[in-house]
Amino acid sequence: MVRGHVALCIATLATFVRSGAAGILEWGRSNHIEVNIPWLPFENETRCYDELGCLNITRDWYHLIYRPFNVFPLARQVIDTRFILYTRKNPLQGQMLKVQSEKTIQKSNFDPKKPTKFIIHGFIDTPLSNWVKEMRRELLKHSDWNVIVVDWAGGSLPLYTQATANTRLVGLEIAYFINYLKDNVGLNPKHVHLIGHSLGAHTAGYAGERIEGLGRITGLDPAEPYFQGMPSHSRLDPSDAQLVDVIHTDGSSIFLLGYGMSEPCGHIDFYPNNGKEQPGCDLTETPLPLTLIKEGIEEASRVLVACNHVRAIKLFIESINSKCPYVAHKCNSYQNFLQGKCFSCKENDTGCAIMGLNTVRPNHAPGSKYFISTGKDTPYCRRQYKVMLDLAKPPRAESWVQGFMKVSLHSDNGVIRNLDLTPNGYERMEHGTSRSFVVTHPDDIGQVKRVEFYWEYDMDVLQPRSICFFWCNDHLYVSSIGVTEAEDDGNRGKRGIQVDTKLCSQGPREYADIASRTSAVFIDKCEDQELLN
Repeated sequence: MVRGHVALCIATLATFVRSGAAGILEWGRSNHIEVNIPWLPFENETRCYDELGCLNITRDWYHLIYRPFNVFPLARQVIDTRFILYTRKNPLQGQMLKVQSEKTIQKSNFDPKKPTKFIIHGFIDTPLSNWVKEMRRELLKHSDWNVIVVDWAGGSLPLYTQATANTRLVGLEIAYFINYLKDNVGLNPKHVHLIGHSLGAHTAGYAGERIEGLGRITGLDPAEPYFQGMPSHSRLDPSDAQLVDVIHTDGSSIFLLGYGMSEPCGHIDFYPNNGKEQPGCDLTETPLPLTLIKEGIEEASRVLVACNHVRAIKLFIESINSKCPYVAHKCNSYQNFLQGKCFSCKENDTGCAIMGLNTVRPNHAPGSKYFISTGKDTPYCRRQYKVMLDLAKPPRAESWVQGFMKVSLHSDNGVIRNLDLTPNGYERMEHGTSRSFVVTHPDDIGQVKRVEFYWEYDMDVLQPRSICFFWCNDHLYVSSIGVTEAEDDGNRGKRGIQVDTKLCSQGPREYADIASRTSAVFIDKCEDQELLN
């Protein structure tokens, strides 16, 4: 859990003060940095860590804005990285694994023939956090895996500048540990999956670049400060594993208290709710005292400080055993996604992807963004429906009208009532055109057979042409309504199956004449309706 720009500013100031004037005078003469001081791009510096290998600070680790200070990690014994194994044989009591003591591995329940999942926490976090316990529990519920929790709490505390540096050493520890298991126990790195949150995501990247053939890294809202805008070697990037998938949930600028990266950094990058403000994270929607009562002080503090940042964790955990697929759509913007312009799953099998545990590597090059809308509370996964309105333009219709719209969807399996097509305010509708809207709901009711459509005209005093009393027509004229639901095809999210329904109005006309604050009914008997007309 990150405390944002406050921690970053304190880290920067404290590190600068610690260097002192004497240190500044010595930079130009010293051939080796003996203490952790800010580095300016005068010369290369290197430190080696026994069998782990060496780290350096070179010019390309420095940036005047994105990474103005660099320090070396703390000593290995201070960070004290630990690896704690959980399996179905010991789901509650972890077993400490140490490469320095082979007996801890030999006598443990570790099985190199089974896939192995690593959980890596982030800044000001520990393996005792509720989300770590919940994630390992859900992973073991899903399959009989090796689940290893990486404990680097000795290096994850403030200052943020120092914690950032410590991730490089923790990455070396993880890489050495996995390579040791490969060489001595028979672990196949292809079956290893690193799951890291915040600083833990970049830690996984540092490990991955030193593990040949690593299977997968999942980055859960990788930290922004000191990583965004930096070269790929200094952060998580697609070269770190065979599959690098990333979930962005807090991508606002750090100056707006956004703690996560917004730029793509994986083979496939998911942006729930545009990757920024997550529903339910507004304290007016979820009062802090209520969260405190329901989920305890730890979760309440997370909601207060970093609700958007930890939402990536919650989404991934839910995806592990949820029957609801997190179907995301490749699009060039979230706005276009909400307007239904990117709802096809048939674009060479890359138009859609499943976010979460069942993500697979796409066929296209890295850099594309996949968007999805989620709920404000559990279950976060929502069924996504695209509603397309074909507007008629009879002679008496205005060229455009503006207002609010809702739909109720009926099928043989149930009803979804009052889906709001205009949650962010009125929409301007031009007669003779088509408009699409993406709406979400927890329920999957199957193929839609009937739609109730509600229309309410809205006047805006700032737009005189929208003021409608006696001399204008506030009706909306709708020819047909199309409803599409994207569903998982069960093939690990490779593509989706689209369920399309076209519905037409009842009555003698080829369109529905809908007055303000009234509803019209559309049914899926368009061919029969056309024969009647």
